[in-house]
Formats: sequence, structure tokens, C-alpha cells
Amino acid sequence: MMTDRWTRRSMIRSSVQGAIVLAGGVTGIRHGSASAAEPDPKNLAVTHFGAAGDGRADDRDAIQRALSAAVAAGPGSRVVFEPGRVYRLGPRDEAYGALLLEGARGVTLCGQGATLLAHPSNRILAVYDCRDLVVRDFVLDFDPLPFTQAELLDIDSEQGSVRFRVAAGFADPVEAGADQYRDFKSSDCVFLDGATGHFTHDWLRLEEVRRQKNRIFEARFHGSRELVTRRLSAVRPGDFMGIKMLHPPAQVKRTDAGRFVATGVASINIAFSWGVRLERIVSYAAPNMTFNAHGSEDITLDGCAVRRRPGSDRLIAGNSDGCHLKSLTSMPRVIDCEFEALMDDSIHIKISSNHVAEVRGRDVRLTHGDIAYNDVVIQPGQELSLFDWDRRRHLSYAVVQDVRRVRYREVWVTLDRQIPGLSPGALAFPRPVRDAEVQRCRFGTQLKTALLLRPPGLVRDCVFDGVAYGVHAFLNDRIEGPVPFGTRVQHGEFLRPSIAGIALSIPSRQSVPPGNYALVAEDCRFVMAGGRGRVLAARNQTGITLRRLTVEIQDGRRPEELLSLAGCIDVVREQVIFEEVAGDQPAPPPAPERSRIESSREGSGTSERLPQPS
Repeated sequence: MMTDRWTRRSMIRSSVQGAIVLAGGVTGIRHGSASAAEPDPKNLAVTHFGAAGDGRADDRDAIQRALSAAVAAGPGSRVVFEPGRVYRLGPRDEAYGALLLEGARGVTLCGQGATLLAHPSNRILAVYDCRDLVVRDFVLDFDPLPFTQAELLDIDSEQGSVRFRVAAGFADPVEAGADQYRDFKSSDCVFLDGATGHFTHDWLRLEEVRRQKNRIFEARFHGSRELVTRRLSAVRPGDFMGIKMLHPPAQVKRTDAGRFVATGVASINIAFSWGVRLERIVSYAAPNMTFNAHGSEDITLDGCAVRRRPGSDRLIAGNSDGCHLKSLTSMPRVIDCEFEALMDDSIHIKISSNHVAEVRGRDVRLTHGDIAYNDVVIQPGQELSLFDWDRRRHLSYAVVQDVRRVRYREVWVTLDRQIPGLSPGALAFPRPVRDAEVQRCRFGTQLKTALLLRPPGLVRDCVFDGVAYGVHAFLNDRIEGPVPFGTRVQHGEFLRPSIAGIALSIPSRQSVPPGNYALVAEDCRFVMAGGRGRVLAARNQTGITLRRLTVEIQDGRRPEELLSLAGCIDVVREQVIFEEVAGDQPAPPPAPERSRIESSREGSGTSERLPQPS
């Protein structure tokens, strides 16, 4: 039976919070039995389309009929689910999304606390080419679970292997070798401290899993002997492993123009849509990301949560990011949300790059730089930030006057003027017209970064508890951007970060457009413990303001050890107070010694490196 040394307090907290969130959904608009009246063309109950909501029958086709009817009914239509019901979405071979909402205008999905229970061979909802869409008051879960977990029995760091016992109530991992454990996203496994349930902020890739007896298995890992030995030296018997389960992929649907309507990247995947709101959606499991938006504008998450299921022994809440929001100019809002127990970042906000392939005066040919699921979304009238990758410097802004599509992921654009120094290999990012907002959110333990924020944004009234990185911004490849600047952090609490509460890194100070500041952090509290982690780690930044910060030091370190400013200029400190205090809570487990933390990039087949605070 899984030990409950770490779970009791977190379960109580999660149960109370979960009850509050669900109560918010159920106490909204209520409906009587949908079978008691004729269907309203604008108020569509899924029961009228044959959905049972009993947790056993496959309701996928019935719900899809209701969604299609709402799209046909047009603005003002609503799809209504029965409160507290469980709607099973069975396996589907022909598309990643169990449900598809395409071409909707002004539609609302009212979950009223209902659960959408999906099979991990597909995802839950694909949103494509929708406008003014609201999805509210749902619980998301999967059966069977897309992960399993186990207790470590023996660790042989020299041989690069472990023995583990699968926890009661969880599925056995797939017995296989490198022929199946080869994709870097599906073979990841994580380690968690047995006493606290905190992620150790490290992981390995499975290469082989073999059964020894009953529910006891042996695993070996991809990677060099040095890497595997170092990672395994940080764990011990009694710690836990979280392991992704292998499921055969479904086929991906594309339009005649080549755009992907549904992909496997997220439980709710939003593509090429505008004005989508996700409200009070609680997710307890995800085979990949939980929420994803690309090629889309004006996305809002309000009151959503990705967390361990209350009352269960689950260690994991999702196999990848909590939400990944990209390719935007009107930056997203994430408000009153909660994230924990994720095998990647909690929130990642970025703008995908476009690569300059050819320059003919004011005419520039661009190819999209992100993964194959994404497309160029540049429109006439938008402004582009042009970046010389080879010299790592900002070139200029330019307004797009015309866009001519060549093929999927490739366009010619005409700029308002010729840009000196612009040549093939440069990068072009749409310039944001609205900053990102992350407000009143809480972040618990996860593998990597709580909030990875690349465009300018406001982070206000957030709590970062036991994370690796709190707020993190960097540029280190030709895919994800833009060059970070304009980060504002206000009234934040950073409790025992293992690497840095705030970390900022860019290749050079010339990377940022002139006249912009790097960071303003005001009225924040930092608690530093365990002999690790920094308040701020910054590299090559211009314009840092630290104002009214309180730093509580529980491990006896000196203040100068907690701030790292390499190559930074124009740094202002006002009322930054360091206090030595007695530790009132146990520190998280020690982080393994390493020079850098790897970060797997969604769908790319490669890995990137996060900058080391120094």
C-alpha cells in the first residue's frame, strides 16, 4: 500500500480547494431533466442527444452531436451537461481529440461540475477556428490513467538501474526495451521524495523495463553513464517514481490547407481561435499537456486547476505542462488558477519564431520555426520584432503591409521599409499588443518551472511553493521567444525555491530592443532554505528594479549568496531586507549536483538546456 507520510495534509488541502472550485461550477445555472421538454435550439442538453452520463457508456458520439448542433445554431447557443455526471469518452482511432469543436461562434459549454473521463489513447477536446467560446465547470480525468507510480526498492547508480514495486491501484508499466522506450517525451520518468512528495526536479528516460516477480520490476535508463549515475545518486529507497504509460497514438486530422485541426499535445487543445475562455476546469490527469493554445489570440484561463486528485494516492497530475500558450500577439490571461505535480512546466507563455529564409528588399520569405503542428499566423498590420540570431542582437521593428501564402508554414511578407542587416537566418516574432497576465495563482511542486514567461507580462499576487524556478525567462534557441524583457512581479511569495525564485537570462544586452527594462520586482517575500536556490539569478540584463523585498533566510547563508547578477547593468535596490529566521517548515529534499537542468521541448525530438544561475 502506498505510504501516506506526505499525503495527508496535501489531500485535506486539495479536497477543500476542489470542493470550492466544483461548488462554483454547480451553483451556476442549473437545469432540470433534459428529457422533460423538447430540445431548445439554443439550449442543448447532451441528454437529448443520447448521452447517459453514467460513467460506463461511451458518450463520445452523443456529445459530439450536441457540439455540432451548437455550432449550427450559432451565437448564443449552449451545450449543457448534467451536474455531477460522469461522461466517458472511449478510445478513438481516427483522431486525437475525442471531441471536436470546429467553427463555433459565440458558443458556451456548461459542464456544471460534470466529469469528462477519457481514454488516454486520445485527448478530450480539440478547439479549431472558434471565436468567443466559453468552456466552464468541468472535471477532466482519464481511465486508465496515463501514468503509473512505484516505490523504489534498490538503486544501483553505478550500473544505472533501479528496482521498484508498483503501488497498489496502479497499472504495471509496459515491459519493453529501447524499441518502444525511444521517444523522449513518452519515456520520461520522474522521482519524488518519499517523505514530502516533492519532485526532486530531476528525471531520466527509460530505456528498458523488465518484470522480476509479482509487481516488482527493474528499469534501466537512456543517457551517458555519468548522467545516469548523477541523477540516481540523488534518490534513495523509499522514494517514488512517476512513469508515463505507453499508449498507441491516434491519427491526426488536417485541413485541405495543411493545418492540424487536432493534435495530441493537450487534453484541451485550442488552435487558430480567438477569444476562448476556460473557466473553473479542474484536471486530475493528462497524457501530455493539460491546456494548449497555438496560433490563437485572447485566451483566458480563470479559476482552473491542475492538481493531484483529492482522496487518492496519485503523485502526478499531468505528464507535461499544465498550460502551454504560444503564437500570440494578444497575450493570455491566467487568473485564480492552481498548478502542481506536473512532469514539466506549470505555465509556459511564449511566441513561436518565424525564420527568415529569403530577403528581396522589403519582401521577406518566412518559414515557421516551431513544431509541425503550428503555422505562420502573421497578419497585415501586425508589427514584427526582427532578431539577428548569429549576432544575438535586435535589429528593428517593422510593420507587415501584405502577406502572401506560399504553402503550409511558409509565407512572403512585405514590410513597410527595408531593414538594414536583415538576412537569411534571422528570426521574426509578432510583437505583442497586450502583455501577459498571471494573477492570484498558486504553484506547488513540479518538475521544472512554475511560470516560464518570455513576452512582457505582469505576475501579481502569486505563490510559488517548493518549485525549482518560480518566474523564469530566457532565450536559448531559434524556436521559442521572443527575447524576454518587461517582466513585472508584484506581491509574490517564493517559498523555498530550489534553483531560483526569479531567473532571467539572454545571450547579450544587445538582444533586447532599446529602451526596455528587464525586471521590476516589488513587495515580494522570499523564504530560502536547504542551502540551495537564489532569490534572483540574472544574466546580461539591463534595467532591474528590486523594491520592498523581504528575504527570510532559514539556512544561515549570506545575503550575497542569494543574488546573482552576471553582466547586468542599471540595477536599483530599494528596501531589500534580509532576515535570518528559524526554519518553521522542513526544507524540500536536496537537489542533485549538476551544472545545468535539461528541459524537454514539446514535440521537437531534441532537448534544450536551461541556463544555469551563476
